[in-house]
Amino acid sequence: MRKTILFLSLPLLVALSQCDKYSNKNTNPILGRYELEGRDNTGQLAFAGTISFVSIEQNHLKGPCKIIRQQNAPEELFEKDGNCEAVIDGKKISFDSAPSLDDAGLLLEGEFDGEAIRGTWKLDAFATSKPVGTFDAVKKE
Repeated sequence: MRKTILFLSLPLLVALSQCDKYSNKNTNPILGRYELEGRDNTGQLAFAGTISFVSIEQNHLKGPCKIIRQQNAPEELFEKDGNCEAVIDGKKISFDSAPSLDDAGLLLEGEFDGEAIRGTWKLDAFATSKPVGTFDAVKKE
């Protein structure tokens, strides 16, 4: 009887170990949803929003983002509700809110510390500006 129970439980154990193997399949810690807040060099809130990195292909992160311009934002800062892209190099991340345009985008350059992305932001107009302020993108999911 013991041998029968042991023999019948063996396939169940193999199946459970396979499920665990596939559930932990190479999930990159950078993927997820972030709450974004950007401040200008005087410390005033310039924009807020969310960034969701849903896929990574080689070193390109992609996903939807929403950037809401605040009252004190520079006139060149446009709101965004659509797809965004970022390039990752180790812990460094370069984010572009308008990847298909040569200008009119918000550029974020920062580092991922496991819980958030922090760095500086610029405006991509006719010429890319110097850093205009700092941002924090805190991971929520």
